[in-house]
Amino acid sequence: RDAMSASGSRAGASGMDGGAGEESRTETTLKDKRREVVVQGFERKMGLGKLTAEAIERGILKVSCPGGETLDSAEHFKEYKSQYKRLCTHLRRNGSLGKRLTSGELSAEGLASMRDEELMAETQRCQRQQLRQESLHEALGITAEDSAHWTPTDSYTCPKCDHVKCVYIQWFKGAHSHDDNNTEPVITVRCADCKHLWKEEEVEGGRAAAGGFVDTEPARNAAESAA
Repeated sequence: RDAMSASGSRAGASGMDGGAGEESRTETTLKDKRREVVVQGFERKMGLGKLTAEAIERGILKVSCPGGETLDSAEHFKEYKSQYKRLCTHLRRNGSLGKRLTSGELSAEGLASMRDEELMAETQRCQRQQLRQESLHEALGITAEDSAHWTPTDSYTCPKCDHVKCVYIQWFKGAHSHDDNNTEPVITVRCADCKHLWKEEEVEGGRAAAGGFVDTEPARNAAESAA
């Protein structure tokens, strides 16, 4: 009887170990699946070879989990996804990256460790520098109300505090390039109340959203007619 009891106990323990092992294998499979999706994304969307895609993914994992953490942590998994999207964006915008990876000029595993500017094409870096200069110029308008370059207006609504008393200045994107015809107007607005600064076209929803241009003339005419 004791022998049978011992045998049953061993069988029960074996079953429990087997269940735990199966659960562990399932968990590992799920983790591997998440990483495999990223590898396939680089292959299918970016047109990279499997070995290159796997090396980039390993680099992303190292950057996202520098202390050897796992993707079970919400924080580390969020960083992992963010790095994947960041590199996909650069690979789409800078066609030379893929060629440099294929030729071995760039380390695929070290790609995630590179700064954004290092992953940009020369034209992109020039555009970023231009935007920085424009932002510096805008920053000098911290007391924009006292600047002759800024025009007072009540035709905008601040997306932060909903006030309409603002000042604005108009720039022309691309005005510093050699092709003066390739320019786009950019309107920068500053709230006179909370000092919030925004570009009109960057407000979510476009011109019809908060911060967009509000045509008050029809309402004004209607009010005058009623009077």
